[in-house]
Amino acid sequence: MSVLNVQQLHKTYISKGNIVCRALNDIDLQVEQGEFVGIMGPSGSGKTTLLNLLAATDRPTSGHIEINGIDPSKLSDKQLALFRRRELGFIFQNFNLLDSLTIKENIVLPLVLEGTAPKLIEAKLKPLVEWLQIADLLSKRTYAVSGGQKQRAAIARALIHEPSILLADELTGSLDSGAAKDVMELLKELNERQQATIFIVTHDPFTASYCQRIVFIKDGAIFSEIRRGSNRQAFFQQILDVLSVLGGNFNDTPFARI
Repeated sequence: MSVLNVQQLHKTYISKGNIVCRALNDIDLQVEQGEFVGIMGPSGSGKTTLLNLLAATDRPTSGHIEINGIDPSKLSDKQLALFRRRELGFIFQNFNLLDSLTIKENIVLPLVLEGTAPKLIEAKLKPLVEWLQIADLLSKRTYAVSGGQKQRAAIARALIHEPSILLADELTGSLDSGAAKDVMELLKELNERQQATIFIVTHDPFTASYCQRIVFIKDGAIFSEIRRGSNRQAFFQQILDVLSVLGGNFNDTPFARI
């Protein structure tokens, strides 16, 4: 069953000089329930534009996006806010945690906004923070924990309302190699044990090697696609091979982390 279905997606922008910039061109993409999919491409290839459209923070110029059969572009602003809060989970490179709240308050915020009963909030919170090994951090402020711990809190916040799909944008970009590996191992476990549907955008071949499938984008169009077998190290090398053909600007490849 497809959680995400993208058909003939186009996105163009018009500059002040009436110059048309084609950010995405005829994108077709399906993500099935329980898939772990990555998007890679050079800077300016359209990755972030695609993620913004999937996250319903921007609207396509033409084409269709459906998440669980719903086209977000056809929803009213109020319906869209509810849809994003209930169906989508978000993880960002800069964590997007609120410094004025404790770690616990940040995590449970989606449920508080929904008016969820406190007992149900606690029931959802406890197993999640224990799994993520941040139960002892709940009373701390964001500035008192490490980058890796912030990202674990961000993952908890993204998962606590049990979204249909988890969207992540360069989620390891602000982490050191050890914390990045820990976070990706957690997402791998989440995907394999709970069949969570995960969609990430990344420059990093190490991060991408945890995905089941990588879709490469160049100049706003799909360039190629590869799937992981049983050997993640071999998949990592496949990713490097495609990137060498793809060209463009990528972050330095962290060879030692694999």
